[in-house]
Amino acid sequence: MSGAPFVTRRLSLLPSGRAVVVEVDAPVEGPRGRWRCAYRIRGVGRGRAGRVDGEDGIQALQLALARIRRELEPYAARLTWAGEPGELGLTESVPDYFGGAFRRRVEALVRRETEAEARRLRAAVGDGDGAPGYDPDMRGRGTARPAAGGGRR
Repeated sequence: MSGAPFVTRRLSLLPSGRAVVVEVDAPVEGPRGRWRCAYRIRGVGRGRAGRVDGEDGIQALQLALARIRRELEPYAARLTWAGEPGELGLTESVPDYFGGAFRRRVEALVRRETEAEARRLRAAVGDGDGAPGYDPDMRGRGTARPAAGGGRR
């Protein structure tokens, strides 16, 4: 659990603006083919470091991000990422241990709710062509506007 981090996220602690730094190392293959992903959190509460194991590198990385989210949740109301209080920028993962059918149902529900919210926002601000329009850079995240017919660009 050392070396240069693979990815870093900087959050701010409110109201002081003190930096909270999350570092995640690249997953590495460990004994018996298991993969490990180490992480560190500094700047809120006590500093912490941890490691999670996965079946492959992607699962280890996903599990590390989920663990980091859980460790930051007690402080979430006082943290900000990209200027939005309470936003960690670490989405909740859909558990896969209930099987693929459950995961697909939950993902479809999230997709439907996301599309409904996008429609609501577009209706509230207009839809472009010279009129007030949906801002694709809403919330400073560069959220892509869905292509006509709901497909991806």
